[in-house]
Amino acid sequence: MWILLLSLVLLGIVSWLATHFNWFHSSETKPAEEASSQESCCGLHEVCEKDHLQITDPVVVYYDDEELDAFAHRPSDSYDAEEIRLFESVFETLSPHEVAGWLRSLQLRQIQLPSELMEEALLIVTERRQKVQ
Repeated sequence: MWILLLSLVLLGIVSWLATHFNWFHSSETKPAEEASSQESCCGLHEVCEKDHLQITDPVVVYYDDEELDAFAHRPSDSYDAEEIRLFESVFETLSPHEVAGWLRSLQLRQIQLPSELMEEALLIVTERRQKVQ
């Protein structure tokens, strides 16, 4: 009798520990978590990943703009005319669908876009979003 009671208590403790520490984490929970994150997308998966400015992937993508790394940690209003022209030269080479990715890349690299270009860049991203919807 004591052995049966002791084994039930032990089984209860082990099951509580297993659920509390998630020891028996099955692979079946991962697709459910991925599905719930995909449901928040608008359904146009290609556009959702490319046209939002939130950083979801911490990998830095360069757009032939490695020279802009020298401007990391500088405020957007501290650039002189020559430095702004450097940003403009990169910006002008981008196609409209690359602008959101470039802005994310700058954010990851701690580079603030000059305020003169920020308005135009955000306008392009907004127009692309409106075309898709």
